[in-house]
Amino acid sequence: MSGDEIVVVPFPHPGHLFPAIELCLRLAERNCRITLIQPTSSASSTSSLHPLINTVHLPIPDSIRIDPSFVDTTFPKFLTDLLEERRRSSSLPICAIIDEMVGSVITPFVDFGVPAVSFFTSSAISSALEHALSQIEPPDLTGVGSTAVFDVPGLPKEVALSASDFAHFQNGGPPSLGPHRSRDGRPRRRRDVASTDGAVGLIMNTCVDLESPFLKYVARVAAKPVWAVGPLLPDLFWSALSGPVRDAAGARRGGEYGGGGVSEAAVLDWLDSKPQGSVIYVSFGSLVGPNDAELEELAAGLEESGRSFIWVIKPGARQHEPDGRPIVTNGSGYSPDGLEKSVQGRGMVIRGWAPQLAILSHSSTGGYVCHCGWNSTLEAIGSGVPVLAWPIRGDQTYNAKLLVSQLRVGVLVRSEPGKAVSKAEVVQGIEKLVTDEEMRKRAASMRSIFARELPLSSAAALNDFLEFLSSERRKQ
Repeated sequence: MSGDEIVVVPFPHPGHLFPAIELCLRLAERNCRITLIQPTSSASSTSSLHPLINTVHLPIPDSIRIDPSFVDTTFPKFLTDLLEERRRSSSLPICAIIDEMVGSVITPFVDFGVPAVSFFTSSAISSALEHALSQIEPPDLTGVGSTAVFDVPGLPKEVALSASDFAHFQNGGPPSLGPHRSRDGRPRRRRDVASTDGAVGLIMNTCVDLESPFLKYVARVAAKPVWAVGPLLPDLFWSALSGPVRDAAGARRGGEYGGGGVSEAAVLDWLDSKPQGSVIYVSFGSLVGPNDAELEELAAGLEESGRSFIWVIKPGARQHEPDGRPIVTNGSGYSPDGLEKSVQGRGMVIRGWAPQLAILSHSSTGGYVCHCGWNSTLEAIGSGVPVLAWPIRGDQTYNAKLLVSQLRVGVLVRSEPGKAVSKAEVVQGIEKLVTDEEMRKRAASMRSIFARELPLSSAAALNDFLEFLSSERRKQ
């Protein structure tokens, strides 16, 4: 593969760019020449990744709230111009790896005869269940209780679909990106297996050890090779499996520490002062979060629980109603005024970015309250920390199913889907994390899957992918 170019096209947002960068690094380590398409505003974080990784700057800021017309027109033209330049000056890439969130930009590569692979940065369970929901005739939900479940042929009974899953899907689920119709008049691509039309295979940010039944399902319904090469997390993640790490300098390759005056050293010193497994870590990530009313219930629950906690609040996160609908706020962000004072030193509130890997890998951390974004889910599993699952929208609901129902290393905070979380549910969930010894043992045992390095199955999958590309070239 030496000298052959692979173009990697991530969705232009940090949550998708980070795993794409890790994929680029692993391919470069196998002597592949990589061209990474990235937002211009991210250039400083990837300027010196690896001698074999070249970055091409996309003129758009990091934002998940991009104009769909960008994906429809501007982005494809940008890629067409890039490929035209390659054809004139040297040679075309041997492959393109395209984030399925912008799957419609596969068209320029197909037009130039460049094989394309769909890149799924989230879980296999989310792809499997999204596909199942699109294929199953919706049941009559009239009079169906919230506890009713519907098995999916080919998938474990533990992750059977619920009435709320169907209701969410019927209401449209997360908004789509890309053109309403493709160039040849076909319907707009979806963000599941159906978004892989034209791709020769799928690369997934997971591993067989975690999601074998879901990977098999996806491979069967896609009728294409599936390479599970994850977790696509930074080197510091693997270092963290040996003990606490200091990750402010690069766990997310360029993230700035925004602890509101609290240094990383102070966070670790504070954790060092707490008993093993006693601290609850709370973070909903940088994109989504509960509304103010639910955050008030969370604050009250943390206070009433009597447990030590670290709560990371990210002001830029968009708030959502309990049923997942985004809401418009004044942008000031929620602040639990007076909470730290009222809990008298057993709680720490961090406003902005926090050293998440250092916190999760610390022996004092005994539970994680989170939205079940896939990166956070993988970090929790790898750190052996049980999760109080508080999914907000999209794939987070399916990731929570994996944690709670399949792996049994978590518990749902909501007693009923779509209902507001109460203080009592927060208290009850935190107590479950701390006192359920069987769940804690299962969570701790999950660390052995990674054995302080990329799972052997994932390393083999990367090699299989490159061998696939070589074999495809030999056919030409």
